[in-house]
Amino acid sequence: MSLSSTQVGVIGENLLVNAIMKATDGRMSPFQPLADDDGLDVLFFDKLTGNSVAIQLKCRTRTLINRRTGKRGNIVHFQVRQATFNDARRAYLVAGLINPELTQFIVTWFIPMEHLPSISRDINGKWVIRPSKSAKSADRFIEYRCETIDELAGRIIRACEPGTGRLELKGDTE
Repeated sequence: MSLSSTQVGVIGENLLVNAIMKATDGRMSPFQPLADDDGLDVLFFDKLTGNSVAIQLKCRTRTLINRRTGKRGNIVHFQVRQATFNDARRAYLVAGLINPELTQFIVTWFIPMEHLPSISRDINGKWVIRPSKSAKSADRFIEYRCETIDELAGRIIRACEPGTGRLELKGDTE
């Protein structure tokens, strides 16, 4: 028997909230909705600024199989239902590849939800993205890529800073 995708998602949510609390020394306080009917999995409240950011988390434990070689490649498949895509101005997608032991993220992508329509494919009512896990990749998702949890935590903090309202991407100073 193996874990369901729902169970992997719950494990991923717990990994995310624990990692962000730890990486921010408790500055970011997570809240999870009792009813996940709008697609948001966690709200991070910034104790310093009083602002918050809503996160939809999508987790995967494996990459896609390469059609030519039949082996797992570098591409990770994520999809977001468009029905949950209401007011995306202050919401973000955290797409995360988790190690096989389900103990940590290998790589994450921090994507403003408002960017999804322009960077994803619209497939059957879902926004589909397929970033590469390779650090050498120069795909269209590179600016959203976070190599470490500290980098992801920094971006979440910056999304909560007063007056920003928009995420600054690669080249930001920590």
